[in-house]
Amino acid sequence: MHNKQSSLWILAVSFLFCLNTAVLSQTVTLDTSEKGLHQTIDGFGTCGHKTDDWYRTLYFDDLRCSIVRVDMTPKFKSPWSDHSYNSPWFHNDPAQPGPDGNNVRTYTGAADYTREFAGRRAAIAVMGPDIDDNIRRYYDLDNERIKGGGTLARIGADRRKEIGEVKLLGCVWSPAPWLKVPSGNRITGQSDPMPKNGAPWPFLWYDNFAGGLLDVSGEPRKEFDDSAMPGGKGPTSALTQYARGFAAWVRGYQNKFGVKFYALSLQNEPHLEVFYNSCLYRTADQYIAALKAARAEFDKYPDLKDIKLTGPEDTVGSDSTYLWFWESNGFKQHKLLQIMKAIESDPVAAKALDFYCVHGYAADGITSAGGEPAVWDWSARGWKEAPNPQVPPNVKGYESYGKKCWETETSGDRTEWLYPAVGFPSQGAFSIALKIHQALAVGNTSAWLYWQLSDEKADYRESLTNPEVREKSAKMAAARHYFRYIRPGAIRIEAAVTETKKLKASVFLHEKDGKLVWVLINASKQEMKPQLIIPSGYRVTAPAETFTSSDEALWKSSTVAFTNGVSSVTIPGFGVMTVVANIKK
Repeated sequence: MHNKQSSLWILAVSFLFCLNTAVLSQTVTLDTSEKGLHQTIDGFGTCGHKTDDWYRTLYFDDLRCSIVRVDMTPKFKSPWSDHSYNSPWFHNDPAQPGPDGNNVRTYTGAADYTREFAGRRAAIAVMGPDIDDNIRRYYDLDNERIKGGGTLARIGADRRKEIGEVKLLGCVWSPAPWLKVPSGNRITGQSDPMPKNGAPWPFLWYDNFAGGLLDVSGEPRKEFDDSAMPGGKGPTSALTQYARGFAAWVRGYQNKFGVKFYALSLQNEPHLEVFYNSCLYRTADQYIAALKAARAEFDKYPDLKDIKLTGPEDTVGSDSTYLWFWESNGFKQHKLLQIMKAIESDPVAAKALDFYCVHGYAADGITSAGGEPAVWDWSARGWKEAPNPQVPPNVKGYESYGKKCWETETSGDRTEWLYPAVGFPSQGAFSIALKIHQALAVGNTSAWLYWQLSDEKADYRESLTNPEVREKSAKMAAARHYFRYIRPGAIRIEAAVTETKKLKASVFLHEKDGKLVWVLINASKQEMKPQLIIPSGYRVTAPAETFTSSDEALWKSSTVAFTNGVSSVTIPGFGVMTVVANIKK
């Protein structure tokens, strides 16, 4: 299959087809030589948190999601979580705004986490060396937020025979609050009932562990004296407590829901402090300290040591500077490519991090019909010459380190198929298909996830649908082209499009399932009729299925025949088509 004759055959058929066509049209040719084989797909999904019948039907039957992302911010039992971790809230004791008048409880670290506040002192859960004792003693695995994601993951695992392997990805939004220290930043731009402007991070807002830095100093502290715990010997550091707590929380979760994590991310968007669960990692060194501590702890246990660690779940942004640093409050915080460079320069850290993952919040490359996403190219392959004076030359991307990458979150798209109505539709459901294409075909990512499947809002910009619209959502239609038909284990193969940059094509070969899948995006308002050519050495065994989405019809299915390995399809303007062919060698 992988030879020069295959490529020559493709070129010859393409040339002859064009000569015999009265009207010049696009052709999509495939390179199945070794050079033309790209990443193996791990899957698609969202962050899961519900188990209603309609929700799981959409998740596993309609989209056939193959990855479930769950929130792994720890939840603690009473008394550690009493009174929302002793923070102000409606009908709570104390009620908002609390004795400090700012709607939150602030603290500066372990030493004053237990300060008197509203007549009480919050407790610190000190983790001892016994992982199972820590689970029994401290963690609340019956919390509704935790149960939703865990149960959904269990349902996916139970349906493996029907839909294939469902990978479980856990992501931490914040470690335990008493493990954090001040960043020096203060919250701004808020209004009631949000935290008052000027409140310093970290703080407790309702039951959110907001902002601050993980204490990675390694300094033993009396507040973390584990002498009273089984096997304990005395004061421990916040970093030791972090690693012990992380391992216990993960084991407890796996045992509770009967699932196994494929991978864990240490921190959601480590460059941000926000009013909800969050933790700031200003420098790569801080992130690496947490990474090494977690890996060393997980490696102690047979049920945890094979779980992959991934990260940093940083946002890729829209320019090269943002891939290297982000200036906030006068500090140039390390971003994706700088964090990667530091990790890969440290042999222990490089071994500890199995693969990379990013968040795809960027307009780059989706603002025009022929736009090319430079940020995905830079993320994957870096640059030799600096794209601008603010970044250094000779920066590597994740491909240079021989590691794969997942895109694990994006959202914010409008619910209409085309938006705006005039000009290029870069913000509606159609643009979701374009974003997925760019992440896969330019960024070489092996997985792609949206933020949420569903939320309760009528204007569901942060999710693919809502409980009323369900499968009729335009955003669901866009995602379905990839989620449902490109199964884990498929290999993306090089697809060349002639005549125009406005036709985007990504093609996937799944030899075990005997499937060849094209996803074609018409990034122009004119109808296109490209020819699809089956590579030499394969034959189509039946008419191929086609699924088309456009502003006129969100989901239209049909079939198309291949004659002598060639077929023609019609894609509406600003439309998306998936072609699924059964093939044999």
